[in-house]
Amino acid sequence: MSERTRITEETPLAGSPAQDVSAEVVNLTGVQVGSVQAELVRLQQSGAQRINATEVELRAGGAAQVDAQDVSITQGGAGAVQAESVDVTQGGIGVARAGSASIVEGGVGIVFADEASLQDTRACLVVSRQVSGDKIRAGVLLAGQVEGNVETVLDTPRAILAGLTAGVAIGLVLWVGRLISGRK
Repeated sequence: MSERTRITEETPLAGSPAQDVSAEVVNLTGVQVGSVQAELVRLQQSGAQRINATEVELRAGGAAQVDAQDVSITQGGAGAVQAESVDVTQGGIGVARAGSASIVEGGVGIVFADEASLQDTRACLVVSRQVSGDKIRAGVLLAGQVEGNVETVLDTPRAILAGLTAGVAIGLVLWVGRLISGRK
């Protein structure tokens, strides 16, 4: 394909999810593709199995796996994202690993980030050096520093306590098992 690729639903790629696309700039609208390799990828109402790029913009679309420097998702989603910078607005990610992650009115299953900014966001697990935001609802939050309104089921001190308690309980069960069986 050419250095600049524009694929729309009128092209033969529509309905052909196994198609791979490679170019400097890729713009996809209304199609499904297998993998995309480019410097800049823009997906609008489209989907891709795998994206490898410097910059990715998803609008009302999705991708199973994204590996990029900068990722922006608006009203879309991705299964797994690895990037230096991730920005999500009204969208979701299954697993995000990033230097900085910003999620506004969205959701994330698991986020690993140096810095996480979450606004009106739900997350199952957040692991970050620094978390800031408002209206954060997290199942488990493990962070060095937290600023903002956060609701958690399990925060860092409780996670440590839960781990210690589980370790002691397992140790006691094994010790009692040895006593009963008579092994030394």
